[in-house]
Amino acid sequence: MKTLTRPTQDVNILILKSNIKTKQDVEKVNQVFSQLKCIRRWTVDLDDWERVLKVESYVLSCENIAVILKKNGYECSELNH
Repeated sequence: MKTLTRPTQDVNILILKSNIKTKQDVEKVNQVFSQLKCIRRWTVDLDDWERVLKVESYVLSCENIAVILKKNGYECSELNH
């Protein structure tokens, strides 16, 4: 008997600086991101001065995330190290 597995698809890990500052902001962003099946997981570091937002997605780019957040009153940009 063979076990069939689905091929794993590459996940993009997007790292951005944002202006998400409070737990209320996180809840608002969560309401938006939870509706998007293309986002696998996301986190934001409220203790970091750049409010680092990390998004795991199969298809979205940093530009896509920026547009989505801008429509909901937030700003973000790709964090380059």
